[in-house]
Amino acid sequence: MEETSLRALTKVESLLPHRLRRRVATLHASVSSVPSRSDPDLVDPEHLGVLAAACRDHELARFDYRAGGGSDTRRLVEPHRLVTAGRRWYLLAWDRDRDDWRTFRLDRLARLRMGGGRFEPREIPGGDATVYVARAIGSVPRERSATLALGSEPDDLADVLRWVDHDVVETASGTTVVCIRGEDVGRLAMAVARIALITSVRVIEPDDLAHAVQRLGAHLTRDDQQ
Repeated sequence: MEETSLRALTKVESLLPHRLRRRVATLHASVSSVPSRSDPDLVDPEHLGVLAAACRDHELARFDYRAGGGSDTRRLVEPHRLVTAGRRWYLLAWDRDRDDWRTFRLDRLARLRMGGGRFEPREIPGGDATVYVARAIGSVPRERSATLALGSEPDDLADVLRWVDHDVVETASGTTVVCIRGEDVGRLAMAVARIALITSVRVIEPDDLAHAVQRLGAHLTRDDQQ
């Protein structure tokens, strides 16, 4: 693991009961990983450790945040809970400048530091952080949609479709028609590429996605010379 991972793990270990701390220490000593530096959605492991401690100790936190639209803002928040959903980490916090609850994706945080004070914990709306975050991220608009014809039945597609915002439109013997949603054509094309690792894909609509997929296929090459 990288040095930042080790520091974060040390902080997280301090939050655990002794019995669980020993198990984590054993895992820490036995497992190594090679980080991917090409994934833009990677979370800085240091952020996990710092925010976990801030939630535990009721300490204010400051950070720069990049919104989904690309705008950058500075935030002063009261961290309450870290929540993992799918492949992403979220922070549920009270935003002092906006005087309201906010959900933040950890991969969009930068320049995280302690805010220099403590706060009195607030009651999370509905009493359940996971439910609140699930509703918050579920309300994120998916501005583009596409209809795909897939060369497999739904049961064979479960593992890949679980990562895609989709609805099954129609099924037949050996085929499935789905509607997928994403923020833009690029995200839709990424979803198509992921699905295409499992089965054949035909883009029914829209045309700009079909053209994007064609360009993607044209740019993929294989060196057959050994």
